[in-house]
Amino acid sequence: RLYFAILCQKPKSGVANTHYFCVDNELVYENFYGDFGPLNLAMVYKYCCKLNKKLKSFSLIKKKIVHYTGFDRKKQANAAFLIGSYAIIYLKESPEDVYRLVLAGSVSYLPFR
Repeated sequence: RLYFAILCQKPKSGVANTHYFCVDNELVYENFYGDFGPLNLAMVYKYCCKLNKKLKSFSLIKKKIVHYTGFDRKKQANAAFLIGSYAIIYLKESPEDVYRLVLAGSVSYLPFR
């Protein structure tokens, strides 16, 4: 019931069976020069707490939870890092399986620098 998507526009709210959320402007990397990530451990923790709360919420229990990001390639890489970290830590997925999942659909991510 947990999904990750790259969308060109913000989804319409009020979809009966789906809850969308985005952290692109909430969990932001403070760059030093031309770098853009990965996000630090405190942000990974905040993301995991936020997502756990959504997954355990009574009002969202029957809904698909979609973490979406926009077309900013730097934010896409950080968003994939966050949901991948969550899947490894909380869902006990292997790093190899998570890697395959975030690359599904022939997506390529900007490498961190």
